Amino acid sequence: MTALVVETQAPIWAGRAIVRAAGRMALHVALAGAQVPDAIMFTVPVECRPDATSAPGVRPWAGPVDEQHLCASCLRALRGEPEPEPAWPVLTDAADSLPGLDHSGRRLRAVPDLPTYTAPALPTEHGGQPIRWSEWIEAPKLSHYSAGCDWCGDPGPCLMAGGRQGNPLAKDNPLRWFAAYRCSYCQEMNVYEQVGAADLKPIAHFKPKSPTGARA
Repeated sequence: MTALVVETQAPIWAGRAIVRAAGRMALHVALAGAQVPDAIMFTVPVECRPDATSAPGVRPWAGPVDEQHLCASCLRALRGEPEPEPAWPVLTDAADSLPGLDHSGRRLRAVPDLPTYTAPALPTEHGGQPIRWSEWIEAPKLSHYSAGCDWCGDPGPCLMAGGRQGNPLAKDNPLRWFAAYRCSYCQEMNVYEQVGAADLKPIAHFKPKSPTGARA
């Protein structure tokens, strides 16, 4: 009797370095030959951001790899697939009557869209030195911390961005780390500088223009 050897197809990311996005569970696929340092870095090119200047903050990842947790844009880039077409919302200024009736016989009405607020700009410098920011991403959900906005009551989660300042190769310009958190509805934003191992020092606050409790 001859035994049949069944070869398992290698995953599409086989042979590539897998890195974890800073502050969240998403895994990225680093470009072929990309050097992944031991600490968190914002200059590791990945498939979804091949330009190192726009690469997200990542750190090394040595755990198991599940395609469901890999960055969807990285997988599309590996497969050569185009980005999906963005969905364009239809804005309405007022409630319009619709000809149909619901099951109770009441006339259906269109609900106006919620007002939108402009997001504030991140500070470009602190202490006379420029800050380099990553892109905004969805903040991780913590079981012991409410993801809702204290100002407008939006259930969240909020958005976060990481920043850095300094040059690791310059003795007179040490690295400094920053974090910014912003409500995705009212756009209230708080900016912090990391002090010590885990403490955050507030350095900027942008008050929202929406009414208090608008989403509560």
